[in-house]
Amino acid sequence: MAITMEHSIPVGLSLCLVYLLTKLIRFSLLSLRPKHYPPGPLALPFIGNLHLFANTKPFVQFTALRQKYGDIVGLKTGPGHLVILNSAALVRELLEKRGTIYSGRPFPYLHREYTNGAHHILFMPYDGYLRQWKTAVRYLLSQAGAERILPIQDAASVTLMQNLASKPDHFMNHFRTWSLTTPFIAICGSSALRKEPGLIKSFFENQEDWLKLLTPGVGSLVDIFPILSYVPEFLADWKRNTRLVHNNQQDFYYMMLEFAKQERARSKNSNENVKQHESLLVKILREQEEGEQQFDDDQLAYLGGGLLEAAVDTTFATFMTLIKALASHPEVLKNVQYEVDAVCGSERLPKADDLKKLPYLRACFFESLRWRPATPTTLPHVLDADDTIGGYHLKQGTVLLQNTWAITHDPKDYDHPEEFDPSRYLDNPYGTKRPAEASQAEGRKQVYVFGTGRRQCPGDLFGENSVLIATAKLVWVFHIVSKGELDNSIESGFHGGLTFASEEFKVDFVPRSVRSEKVLLEDYQRLNYLLE
Repeated sequence: MAITMEHSIPVGLSLCLVYLLTKLIRFSLLSLRPKHYPPGPLALPFIGNLHLFANTKPFVQFTALRQKYGDIVGLKTGPGHLVILNSAALVRELLEKRGTIYSGRPFPYLHREYTNGAHHILFMPYDGYLRQWKTAVRYLLSQAGAERILPIQDAASVTLMQNLASKPDHFMNHFRTWSLTTPFIAICGSSALRKEPGLIKSFFENQEDWLKLLTPGVGSLVDIFPILSYVPEFLADWKRNTRLVHNNQQDFYYMMLEFAKQERARSKNSNENVKQHESLLVKILREQEEGEQQFDDDQLAYLGGGLLEAAVDTTFATFMTLIKALASHPEVLKNVQYEVDAVCGSERLPKADDLKKLPYLRACFFESLRWRPATPTTLPHVLDADDTIGGYHLKQGTVLLQNTWAITHDPKDYDHPEEFDPSRYLDNPYGTKRPAEASQAEGRKQVYVFGTGRRQCPGDLFGENSVLIATAKLVWVFHIVSKGELDNSIESGFHGGLTFASEEFKVDFVPRSVRSEKVLLEDYQRLNYLLE
């Protein structure tokens, strides 16, 4: 008998409801823990363990989970798999030794839809283009490249000291300007930041919004619950904000590329030889004219812009932490000043060549990276093929996070890990309880904030030199005097997100002598031309 219209509607609705119910049940089951998965807390239907990401410092919860479940913890993000690596041994085994399948990157929906994010270093898959990218940036970030840029870093740090001497109350703004100036010049060869200070403000404002998008939250929920992608933009602030941030971001990237093109044209028109401090983008443009490199404008813009962001965020956060640590520990500051004075005397500022003679300062730097790492969890890796570790099965597509905080605060490896104690790095370059030989034999790294394996940040030496040169000059010129007690707690003294950085704090930068101010001014006048 034929089905009448009045019966077809309920039947259609019933089929839709059955379909939706089936999908919901399947989604709920996928959010539960699979067999042979690393140990971890109970996963809730639909959301899995998303409640552990309720704040911007998930490394705190991850480290607490280590106490209960061990060095490898399996979590569920809806139907997705997330594995936390809480030990140096696991990081070495998976991210280094098995790097051929552990070097992928997730590519979030918002960045797929709103920008050509595949060209951004944060989201590049591990393929031929990433290797081409690494080859290009080696000019700036290799040992030779780091040495080539030292004069610019010297000049930028002297300018920072002069600004601190002139307006010490604005030190946060001076720190931001310094952290942006050197990589900006090194990448695109322009001194525009000095002529248009508004560019500094716009960069940091947009960067703050960009880092919020990268922090687990609404933006990442669309990757867990794809149905959210159908929400129209006028009802989704997170879509509108993403579009605005990426438009501003791309404008800045392309501005840098245009500065590089102008610098290249000026150099050609004046028939000058390639200057000693040729910037990265100018070098690539020159080589492309000679047929040696092949990047289109979009790739070049993202190469320069992504590299700039990576350099600025970690350098600024690390420098802030180190200065705050020195201000909080006057005895450590005195020891650093004594060491710098012994090398440089009272007649000249420290320079890059002095760094190898300043082991205590270097120990302070490494301790700051251990004590309050700028990246307490590194950027995620994605597993490109099924694998097994310790009897646990990890499926292709599993996301892995290196919990740097747990590694660098493990009481089995560090005495009193919550204390800022640079002396731990004086006799042992790894800072651990075990002898250096044992740590070296285990393949332990000196620091973990830069990641490890094939996705390790290539700019570690660049950032290290920037912070050490500036700190050496700062302690030679100034006493750092705190205005009241400084908050070093992870709960309220530092803010989370993609980078872990100090909240604003109050200190005075008091010149150590009239002579130190005079020498500073002389150096400033001598080196200022390098930033022109």
